[in-house]
Amino acid sequence: MKTLTIPIKGMHCASCAVTTESALKKVPGVHSASVNFAMERAAVDYDETVATPEHLAHAIRENGYEPALEGKPTDGHGGHGQSADHASHLKHAAYGTGKDLVVAFVLAAPLVLSMFWMPDIGTLFGRSVFGTVLLIAAWVLVAWFGRGFHRGTLNEIRHGRANMDTLVTVGTGTALLWSTVALFTGGEMYVEVAGIIIAFLLLGKYLESRQRQRAGEAIQALLNLSANVAHRIHQDGTTEDVDPKVLRPGDRCRVKAGEQVPTDGVVVDGESSVDESMLTGEPVPIEKRDGDVVTGATINGTGTFIMEVTVEPGTSTLDAIVATVDRALSAKSPIEKLVDRVSGIFVPVVIAVALVTFVAWLMTGAPAGDAIRFAVAVLIVACPCALGLATPAAIMVGTGAGAKKGILVKDGSALEASRSISIVVFDKTGTLTEGKPHVTDVIPADGDAKRLLGIAASLEASSEHPLASAILHRATDEGVEPRRVERFQAIPGQGIRGTVDGKLVLLGKVDLLLSEHVRIPTDVLSEVMMMRKEAKTVVAVAEEGAFAGIIAVQDLVKADAKASVASLMGMGIETALLTGDHRATADAVASEIGITHVIAEVSPEQKADEVKKLQGEGRRVAFVGDGLNDAPALAQADLGIAVGTGTDVAIAAGQIVLMGGSPSKVPEAIRLSQMTFRAIRQNLFWAFAYNIILIPLAAIGLVNPVIASFAMAMSSVSVLTNSLRIARQER
Repeated sequence: MKTLTIPIKGMHCASCAVTTESALKKVPGVHSASVNFAMERAAVDYDETVATPEHLAHAIRENGYEPALEGKPTDGHGGHGQSADHASHLKHAAYGTGKDLVVAFVLAAPLVLSMFWMPDIGTLFGRSVFGTVLLIAAWVLVAWFGRGFHRGTLNEIRHGRANMDTLVTVGTGTALLWSTVALFTGGEMYVEVAGIIIAFLLLGKYLESRQRQRAGEAIQALLNLSANVAHRIHQDGTTEDVDPKVLRPGDRCRVKAGEQVPTDGVVVDGESSVDESMLTGEPVPIEKRDGDVVTGATINGTGTFIMEVTVEPGTSTLDAIVATVDRALSAKSPIEKLVDRVSGIFVPVVIAVALVTFVAWLMTGAPAGDAIRFAVAVLIVACPCALGLATPAAIMVGTGAGAKKGILVKDGSALEASRSISIVVFDKTGTLTEGKPHVTDVIPADGDAKRLLGIAASLEASSEHPLASAILHRATDEGVEPRRVERFQAIPGQGIRGTVDGKLVLLGKVDLLLSEHVRIPTDVLSEVMMMRKEAKTVVAVAEEGAFAGIIAVQDLVKADAKASVASLMGMGIETALLTGDHRATADAVASEIGITHVIAEVSPEQKADEVKKLQGEGRRVAFVGDGLNDAPALAQADLGIAVGTGTDVAIAAGQIVLMGGSPSKVPEAIRLSQMTFRAIRQNLFWAFAYNIILIPLAAIGLVNPVIASFAMAMSSVSVLTNSLRIARQER
């Protein structure tokens, strides 16, 4: 199965997207197809053994539109060359350029004048000279400057369909032909209707194009993040400047001060601070030294380092982010699918209403000219574009704004789910805590902390227990070197023993030492109880049967976890902690960050059941986890928010992925999703209200066709402008 994204030129309204999507789905081998009118592109999943990109392009072309098939298909896990092609093609001028718009309004000036004053400048062959000038200006406006609409109409007619262009061509053409006949028969002319309509519609399309480009700015910025050059180091020490796309795992590159990291890798020499804000949204640079991971497109600070590439081309973190955003823009939410169905029948219904309007006015005895004018007003005032742009425009802006902050919306359904979230359930380890244990306390029996660390580190150097790395790391920081251990023995679930410097050392749980008849002072046991209440794990050490001291290890709570919980509570959203850890540890962490609802000692499978229980109580649940072992709960929740880093974003189970793992992004993500969905609802309300109110008014003769054209032109612009508010509010 392959995924191909194809930019498409020539789609002028939502019904164009609906028919193109239908045509693609009919191609043998196509599993699914989604056409985004706002982004003017199609995303197609197909079986490459049955279909080819050429088959898909042919289907689009046969449907009357032009595929810009410049990229190559991907498997959905990388590569953003295609996406980079999308943004530029949005700039194409299907209806004319800015210069065309200026000339069109110059020609429309006398038509506007004629609405208020008809100067008598004589006759020619018995016909009004000024009327003849108006008719010529109207013909030029409609026939030449309105050619983009007419081309679209001819394309639709060839395929037995109708779209927005059809409404414009039929409306202006009817008014123009009637006025031409009227000039020679002495009837009333409506040239201003035809000409001014085209001028206003061109203005609307021009403004729509500008706003659409602005709506895609955040997406375009994401596509432009990749580095342009990499300084690859050869085995002989020489350096060659190459395209980052040719780098392979094992290649070494020098990253100079102020440059972008060419792709994902690990530092092997040197140190510097790296700005990772493009990845996490956090502005504070991160110190990098030997062994630290660096991410492609992040910006190096003042130092210089050498990195070794660790990923294949097209599989970097940036590629994964772009692929995720791409899928979000391609996939349609339930509300968007509903609007598509409405848009598919919208134009035929409007044409029918216009015909009924024309016949009804004739039957009332109204002059034919008035009947035509009212029917034209119905055709022109209808705007399927606003309906088609309402949802994808808001999603495009919201998704782009989130991506800049390290919040990736993977699925449009997340936007709908977020609007009614009543409780956020957090996993503990790696979500609210660092996921890496740290030594917090070293309490020796003889007062020599370094000696105690040395004994413990010597034994832990041979252990694979998660706590071993924490003790070894603390020993290294203290400058303590582990010593040689003899007769090492692991005691499953309890601890380890071995001989250090000829002395038998026992290390592990307090209960292990007590079972070996090691006497532990009462005050130390009291201290152990207090540490456990603080969610610390206590490691006890004995030497030659005598108590040597205790070391406390703790998975520290993330610095912004408490603020995140407080922010959610401020939004009126409850919080809960769901973890497999012991109750005492869970209670301690929950107490520290302000969570009162704690569910502890549950397996990953049971986590999903606990989420289901909350849903059974009538709550809308958002679950926040690491995206892998929490997959069942993420899938069960109404909204799954996965905390991901690196290329994990490509496989995380959540509908929303938080890059960098900061809990503070949880309320941000929910707020952004709610804001985006609110914009969608506002857009749809005004788009439907506009058509529901103005079409009947036009039918009963209360809307002048010229006013109708201006209203139609501005409806799409207003939808896009409202969508852009999301980006402004997120700055």
